[in-house]
Amino acid sequence: MTTEGIRTVLAANPNSAPAESGITGQVSIRPVRPHATLGVPNLAPYQAKLDVLDASGNTLTSFETDPSGTFRIPLPPGKYILRPQTSGLYPRASEQTVIVPPKSFAQVRIVYDSGIR
Repeated sequence: MTTEGIRTVLAANPNSAPAESGITGQVSIRPVRPHATLGVPNLAPYQAKLDVLDASGNTLTSFETDPSGTFRIPLPPGKYILRPQTSGLYPRASEQTVIVPPKSFAQVRIVYDSGIR
């Protein structure tokens, strides 16, 4: 699918052909409750939209994780920036620089701050 020259991909698409390299990962959000309880995780998987930028900061593509927050996006080897999208102050996450090695998938974890305090 193309929107204004930017390719949008559902990263969890099971029909996509296997690729040799790219980025795979998990997105979660925390905290999910205002009070922490010892032994009870205070984070959850998070379905999010992210932009992929090249090393110069140009947007290459955008994608959305699956409902469980996982994604796998095929990319050629190189240096990329993953920029989590947000519609307001919260939830928010920091962008990450990722190096994709040849014939391998770089693994990342992205954690959104829910703003719950």
